[in-house]
Amino acid sequence: MSDLDVIVELEERRRKAMLCTDVTVLDEMFVDDLSYTHSNAVTECKALYLERLAAGHYDYRELNFLDQDIRIVGDAALITGHMTGEVVIAGQLRKLNSRTTVVWIRRDGRWQMLTFHSTPIPAV
Repeated sequence: MSDLDVIVELEERRRKAMLCTDVTVLDEMFVDDLSYTHSNAVTECKALYLERLAAGHYDYRELNFLDQDIRIVGDAALITGHMTGEVVIAGQLRKLNSRTTVVWIRRDGRWQMLTFHSTPIPAV
């Protein structure tokens, strides 16, 4: 299986884990020093993001990763794309429509997510 195929599979696994609130899977997928920046500019470390997800602070109802452009450069994979969906954050429904950047790195032969960054697409 090519690195590109592996990253495509990992992104789909991540999407499903977010929808199912599977923090065990996400914990394995994320590096310990993960930086996760939401579309409202809040940045969280791995522990805080997973803690909030497990507690129901984030409740992903729908999540789509679209138009992903994946570039493999050595032991890094850079993904730019479009994310849509719905998430309940602290009890408030929020529609997602963002451009995203995701960075995966290969450490010790294993791919893990290092960075997620989301920028909202302004309504027209």
